Parts: sequence; C-alpha cells; structure tokens
Amino acid sequence: MHQMQKGPSASHSDSMSFFVVLIACIAAVAGILFGFDTGVISGAILFIKQDFAPSNALYSLIMASVLVGALIGSGVSGRFADFFGRRTLLIITALIFIIGTLASALAHNAWSLIAARIVVGVAIGIASFTAPLYISEIAPARFRGALVSLNQLAITIGILCSYAVDMHFADVGNWRWMFGVGVVPALLLLLGMLILPRSPRWVALKGDISQARQILQLIRHNENVELELQEIQARVTGKVSWRLLFQRWLFPVLGVGLGLAFFQQCTGINTIIYFAPTIFQMAGYDTAAGAISTTAIVGVANVVFTIIALPLIDLWGRRPLLLLGLAGMALGLLLLSLAFHFGTGALLLRWLTLLSMIIYIACFAMSLGPMMWLVISEIFPLQIRGLGSSLAVSVCWLFNGIVTFSFRYLLDTLGTAGTFCTYAIVCLLGWVFVKRFLPETKGVSLESIENNLRLGKRSRDLGVISDHETQPVGEWV
Repeated sequence: MHQMQKGPSASHSDSMSFFVVLIACIAAVAGILFGFDTGVISGAILFIKQDFAPSNALYSLIMASVLVGALIGSGVSGRFADFFGRRTLLIITALIFIIGTLASALAHNAWSLIAARIVVGVAIGIASFTAPLYISEIAPARFRGALVSLNQLAITIGILCSYAVDMHFADVGNWRWMFGVGVVPALLLLLGMLILPRSPRWVALKGDISQARQILQLIRHNENVELELQEIQARVTGKVSWRLLFQRWLFPVLGVGLGLAFFQQCTGINTIIYFAPTIFQMAGYDTAAGAISTTAIVGVANVVFTIIALPLIDLWGRRPLLLLGLAGMALGLLLLSLAFHFGTGALLLRWLTLLSMIIYIACFAMSLGPMMWLVISEIFPLQIRGLGSSLAVSVCWLFNGIVTFSFRYLLDTLGTAGTFCTYAIVCLLGWVFVKRFLPETKGVSLESIENNLRLGKRSRDLGVISDHETQPVGEWV
C-alpha cells in the first residue's frame, strides 16, 4: 500500500499541457453528440407527427426510444470499457452514432425510426460515461474538474445546436435533415479519437507499465512521472468482475454515485430538455416555430452558465456549487409552479415561464449538470472504474426514462403547477443529500480518493488527503 502525503500527492500532476486540453476537447465531442441527439427530438417530433401520424403509444415510443437505447448501452458497455479500453470504445461509439443517425434520417415509418433511435441511444449511453472516464484518467488532478466538465459543456452545446438546427428546418418541416446533421460531429469524433493516446491508467491496468510511462510523459509534457506511475501501479490488483462492485467497503461510492444519478434526473431536467417547446405552448406560445425559438434561449443559458461553472469547479469545489445550484433549481421550479398555479395573464405567464426556466437551467448547468458526470468518473477504484461508472450512468438513464414517461401522467394528476412543485421538493432533498454525503474531491488525485476508500473512510471524507498511513480495510476478494 502506498503512502499518501500532501506534498507529492498534490503536486505530481499539477501542470497541464496544451495536448491534454486538446485530448479533452476531442473526447468531449462525444458530449456534443449526446446533447444533439437527445435535444433534436423536441423539435423534430412536431413534424414527425404530421408525416407518420403515430398513435399515442407510438408517439411515446419515439420519444423514449433513445432512452431505451441509452439504458442498454450504458448497462452493457462497462465491462467493454475495462476490457477494450476507453479510447477504443469511443471509436466504436462514433461508428454507432453514424449508423444510427443515418438510419434515423432515412426512416420510412414510425417503427424504423424507433429502431434507429434505439441505436443512437446505445451510442449515447456508451459515450455518456466513457468520455468523462477517459478525460478524468488523462487530466492532472488540479484541473480535472474543468477538463472533465468540458464534456458537460459539449452536451449543452449539442443541445443548443439541436435547437438551432430545429429552428433552421422548422419553416419547411424537414425533420430528416434535423437528424441527419448529427453525422458531422460523429465523423469528427471518429477521426479525432484515432489520433489520441490510450488512457495511461487503463494501459497500466492491462500490465503494460512501459507504455503507461510513455503516455504519461507525453501528456505531462516530459515531466518526471514516476510518482504518479507508482501510485497508479499500486492500484492495479486482481481481475475485474461485477461482483467486486458490491463489496461492503465500496458501498460509500455506490451510494454517492447512484444518489447523484437519481437527483440529476428526478429534479426534472429532461422535462425541460425534451418538452420545453411543449411547456412554452402550454404557457401561450401559439406556433411551433415560436415555441422552438424560445426554447433556444434556454439552450443559450445552458451553455453560458456551463462556461461560467468550468473554472469554479476546481476553484470553489464540487460541494459548494452543488449546494448553491440545487437551491437555485428549487427556486426556479417554485416560480414556474406559482406562475401556472395563479394563471397570470397570457403575456405575463409567457415571461414568467421563460424567466423561471432560465433560472432553473442556469443553476443546473453550474451544479448537477457537470457534477454528476465528474464525480462518478472520480470516485470508483481503477480496477472497476468502467463498471462502476457504467452502473451509475445506467441508473441515471433509468431515472431519465421514468421522469420522461411520468411527466404526462403527473401533468394529468397533479396539474402543471403541482408537477413542477414536486420537482422542486426533490431539489431540496438533493441539497440535503449533497450536504451529508458528497465528498469534496477538487485537487485530489484519483489514487488518493481510492486509498481513502480502502481505508474505510465515510463518503464525505473520500477527498481528504491523509498525512499518515493507516490499515486498509478495502481489498479485493
């Protein structure tokens, strides 16, 4: 067992080269695809209904098909991430994106569109955990938050691009081109990943220490990487298996990962992403084009506040941003709930709806948006990092589907005001969860986080850098 000390642990990966930033940016193109392919359906569905006239059941399947695919992709690919490697899996994912996108654009009926969107969903599910995982294993500890969160920024850019594409083709109602534009970022991801190095931590996990050293020297700009390599080597033990995830000493990180997955989705984010044009129509926007163009304003806020959050993640830390963001999300949802409850005049209702959704999306973009993907890429031990991230993201997509399917039901049973009030209550519960359980991992190496976990520390203390070695309680069995 290696010893953790403040000096070396904090300093051996403090610098960041241009090449590391380039690697993170290329890998984050997967986030653009994630955002584009989840957001584009909100505008496209308005015109798909005209062409295919789907029944209510088929309409629901078209909307949910990506979620089904994402659940499948994230659930089955964790083992692949640990077996084939993060880079190889992202290359495969780019190919799946291309196939699914072309099939969506060429669909000749509702069922073929559903099948194609499931394929796209599989790619989204794989990319949603593999890209942050790859970036986290490349990034220096001091800048890991900002670099991994470039993936979330890319997601918001992808969503905004989907709104822009929807607006462009809305006048002619060409939903096929809305989908087809997604081929461009898929090709960029494929070509970009072909020139990037493998994750040095994954290479070390496979036993090639010499190559891991070469990659570290490349991405650390020829610094002395021996201490970082020694810490990585100390974490390479045993074989990878699903059963390793459910050992008692891993319960703290499982709880944190699954809890964040729950709160990211059940605070209602995808009712805004998927149904924003519908919500604006409910608030009095008369035309599809008007609702879509107003939705684009929310998309711009999503991007802007994600950019604002990037430097703050490693400056303020994960916990403060999450606590502030969850409180703001609750405020935005309560304002939205009150606007619909009191049924203010048509013009005022439209403005209050837009304002409250901007408050909500801005606070989400600075907190749960980037933080869920970041934290789950940090907290799991190297040996099962792919499996652990995959499980957490699968649960995230499961709750995504539950929230999406239940939205119409909640509207019918609780009304618009009651639905958004319910999401606000979940935000407040999320605030309590973060306050009690979330570790602060800013500036702490992945190996230090794992060491604290093995020492039996509670979830709140996983980001603490220890001065002295104690007896480890967490070992693979």
